[in-house]
Amino acid sequence: MHTPELKHAIVNPQQLDKIVENYSVLEKVTLGTLELITYILNRGLLDFSEEKDTKLLRKYLKGIPGQTNVPIAAAVTAYSRMIINQFKLLALKQGLEIYYSDTDSLVTNGPLPREYCDEARLGMLKLEQVFKEGIFAAPKIYYLELENGSTITKCKGYSGKLSKTQYLELLGGHPLDLTVTRWSRSLAEGTIQIKRGLNYRLNPFFLKRQQLLDSNGVWVNTTPIILNTQEDKVQGSSA
Repeated sequence: MHTPELKHAIVNPQQLDKIVENYSVLEKVTLGTLELITYILNRGLLDFSEEKDTKLLRKYLKGIPGQTNVPIAAAVTAYSRMIINQFKLLALKQGLEIYYSDTDSLVTNGPLPREYCDEARLGMLKLEQVFKEGIFAAPKIYYLELENGSTITKCKGYSGKLSKTQYLELLGGHPLDLTVTRWSRSLAEGTIQIKRGLNYRLNPFFLKRQQLLDSNGVWVNTTPIILNTQEDKVQGSSA
């Protein structure tokens, strides 16, 4: 999650001569009379002392996105999970069933107390949808049918729209054979390729929960996966 300091440009020979005065050219591809270059500021110019002219440095840094901070991002996500787990315990205490949960969301078979659902208060939940049917095949893969008949679908890793039947197939542990469009670029060749109709298999991975099947192999429920570090094996545990 590190924002690179690289810059790219198509330049003529005169512009290239000017760039190499202060920059290191890491890659160069000839495009007729022009050059496609990837370059970075010389490390000797990354000096923040008062005696150093930082005009060039400021010009270089302008337009580069701010770097992300992995520890801060991890801490925010971890704390969010702690908060959503408190809401899960509250839902169970209220006698509700929990059908699905993500880092910042919760799906139950009834509303939480009003004092915990207030979109105007920081840290509280917001009631987003009320639906009459939901299919939660895997994390970030679900189908919702609202009371007005409209649907909300999500399928991580696939930009197309799946049918209700396909969500049921995933719920049963059956992969889907789909087609997707992918694009790729080549700096060396200066080309962009768009490939359509590529085969793509969508598998319902269960990394945090284990499927429970009946005697006929039909999905009936899931249970948390617990890693036994002493025996170094994965086993199911009832919640």
